[in-house]
This record gives sequence, structure tokens and C-alpha cells, in this order.
Amino acid sequence: MNNLWPVIGLALLPGLGNLAGGMVAEFARTTPRLLNLALHAASGIVIGVVAIELMPEALDNLAGWWIAVSFAAGGAAYVGAETLLIERVTSGDGRGGSPMWMIYVAVAVDLSGDGLMIGSGSAVATSLAIVLAAGQVLADFPEGYSVVANLREKKVSRGRRIFVSLSFPSIAWGQP
Repeated sequence: MNNLWPVIGLALLPGLGNLAGGMVAEFARTTPRLLNLALHAASGIVIGVVAIELMPEALDNLAGWWIAVSFAAGGAAYVGAETLLIERVTSGDGRGGSPMWMIYVAVAVDLSGDGLMIGSGSAVATSLAIVLAAGQVLADFPEGYSVVANLREKKVSRGRRIFVSLSFPSIAWGQP
């Protein structure tokens, strides 16, 4: 039980990264180019964490076909969600409000995965969990920035934007 608190603390860090990014977007001027750069930075960091930290550990502990099946299942789940859920939700709203909130949902799902990844990494080694948490903080900062910048562009109230940012740590925290 003593090892649970450090894992919970590490799992909280990506949510705090999202919160920090959201607060920067809330109080700083946002341009489309800056938003584009933030999203590219986030994806590059995630790819780096997967390539350098996760894949070597996975290859040391799993057969390659398990990894391939997992990637295929993840891709199928994405296509299924896009086809069955996201297109239905976003097509019924002529104002474009649903796509705006789908970004929040996507980040919330990502944060859930971050918490699970950090918790799983802590089962392998505390040092791995620390590296994963640090990498995700760097990636989640631009995600939080993009969510709040998008909501701000769509004229969502400041109170609601701040509430959205404050919700990110609780999403990540509930996972390990």
C-alpha cells in the first residue's frame, strides 16, 4: 500500500500538464500557427516515448505478434469509434459544437490511457514510471493548450474553460 501513493502522484502529473497548458491558452494570445506547433510537439513527444521507452520493454516481455495484435485492435477500436460514435454525434450539430467537445473527450481518453500506462510502468520499475510520467507531462501540456484554445475560439465561457482544465487532473488520477 505504501507504493500506491507515488504511483498516484505520478499518474496525476499528465493531468497537471494538461491543466498548465490550458491555463497558458486561457491567459495568452493563441494563433493557429502556435496551436499547430503545439499539436505537432505533443505527437512527436508521444512517438518518442513509445519508441524509446515502451517498445523496448514490450519487446523484452511479449512476443511480437502480441504487440501487432494490440496495435491492430487499437486501430480497429479507433475506426469503430469514428464510424459508430463520433460521426453520429458530430453530424447532428449544425453549429459545430460537438466536434469542439469531442476534442475534450479525446484528451480525457488519452489521460485515462496515460494513467494506466504509468501504473503499468510502475509494476515494471519505478524509474520507468517516472520517465513515462515526465514524457507524458511534456506531451499533455500542448494537449491542454489545444483544448482550451479551441474552446476559447468557439466562444465557450471562461468559467467553463477553466472548469474543463481543472477536470484534467482528476481524469488522470482515477486510473492507476
